[in-house]
Amino acid sequence: MTMASSNSPIHVDDGFNEYESAAKCQKSTTSKVHSTIIRRYSIYKKNYKFDADECRKAISTFLVCGKHSFRTVEEPGFRYMMSIASPNFKNISRYTTARDVLIYYAKERDHVKEELAKAPGLICLNSDNWNLEHTNDEYICITAHWVDENWKLQKRIIRFRALFPPYDGLNIADELVLCLSQWGIDNKIFSITLDNVSYNDIMVSCLKNRFCANQAILCDGAFFQVRCCAHILNLIVKAGLELADDVVGKIRNGIKYIKKSKTRRKRFYNVTNKNFHLNVTKKLRQDVCVRWNSTYLMFESSLYYKDIIKYLHFLTRSGETLLFFLCKILKVFYDVTCVFSGSNYPTTNLYCRGVWMVHKVLLYTIKGLYSFLTPMVKQMQEKFNKYWAEYSLILSCAVILDPRYKLNYVQYCFTTIYDIHASDFVETILSNLRLLFDEYVKKSKSTSSSLARSSNVSDKNPVDSSLDEHNVNSVDFGGDFDESDDYKRYLNESSTRSEKSQLDIYLEEPELELNSQIDVLDY
Repeated sequence: MTMASSNSPIHVDDGFNEYESAAKCQKSTTSKVHSTIIRRYSIYKKNYKFDADECRKAISTFLVCGKHSFRTVEEPGFRYMMSIASPNFKNISRYTTARDVLIYYAKERDHVKEELAKAPGLICLNSDNWNLEHTNDEYICITAHWVDENWKLQKRIIRFRALFPPYDGLNIADELVLCLSQWGIDNKIFSITLDNVSYNDIMVSCLKNRFCANQAILCDGAFFQVRCCAHILNLIVKAGLELADDVVGKIRNGIKYIKKSKTRRKRFYNVTNKNFHLNVTKKLRQDVCVRWNSTYLMFESSLYYKDIIKYLHFLTRSGETLLFFLCKILKVFYDVTCVFSGSNYPTTNLYCRGVWMVHKVLLYTIKGLYSFLTPMVKQMQEKFNKYWAEYSLILSCAVILDPRYKLNYVQYCFTTIYDIHASDFVETILSNLRLLFDEYVKKSKSTSSSLARSSNVSDKNPVDSSLDEHNVNSVDFGGDFDESDDYKRYLNESSTRSEKSQLDIYLEEPELELNSQIDVLDY
């Protein structure tokens, strides 16, 4: 009998199919660039005619995408390859190549600048700072996110450079203002997402003061700062793992001992296959101690090999029990983090559901029968309350604008957490949504185009059955943690609201099926 007994208070095994799908759906930037190159090559090959400029552009793309040195173009092997591939091509020096790269960069930069200028809505930023340990240099990376005129989500890095001392909020605010001014988007910013670093509060205060003075920000900056959700989840998990150091250390050292020797590793898998009859294609995972998500993957692989690990005395029976529940809890955090870290799809509409599930798991575990988990989960709960005692207002508003959730789902989530006090939280969110809606109405020069688009959208089927099965909006939270039936019962008991505005009309319409497949931007 496995330890996943039916009376376990933590039901999260199959509750995150959407989040698993999102993790599979998420592609790396490198693979996307590769696909673009292949597509261009296929088109270019059909009507091939030698073009020296196109050749040099392709070489620049090759060097940048592969992170090759400019000196590569002067190597005999590269020149021999080019002489065979294209005899008409004249060799170029690394200095010429460097100039070519800068020229193509300038063209792409101007293209992105045009796209930002044409963006019909506002732009969201996220800023990430980090320190290079060996040189102590500080770097900044600023990324812009927006929805283009075709209602497709776009993302571009618009700043990546070293900072100059002092590394404080005022200096970083100046760097951001300069960046936005150079890109011509200083009047089109909606929000900025940041980590929980002290100097970021000073930076945000400076930026809000400047934007408010120019009336370049909505609602006097009430929604301007957004805390990085993935970073908060990281802090919560680390707080809990501090109290499980003993078990974590034993598993980490045991796996390190096995993997360090090729002979031991081979013997481990042979014994596992012959004596324990396990499929050894699933390998032991060694973690990176500063990355909790790799620690979760280490736990997952250890649980699979728990019998032989116990046999080798790396794990006691009580340690096995703790490992089992750690995996159950951390899987929730891992899956939610995968979704929150996505960049190929909107994540704001998924915020409330993810945070609510994390909140529910913590509450269930604290009230559960397993007292040995209580100190660890209480420490995680304290960290959760520090950052998410009040759910983000702007991200909760975004959930309401998802036609599967709307106001009823937010009410349902808060009711299951706060019971009779839920109405206060919901009313605050709804009043802020109305405030934001009124701001957009005031700023809108004409609503005719949006009304026409709304009528067109209403004529088509909002559920696109042709979407990929791994689309992030393919919501399937089946299994023990599936709230669908409970949510349907809640909807049957809820009352309707009166019509007042376009927002009220939207809220008045019935929600789509909770687990339906939609492209939330296309809806």
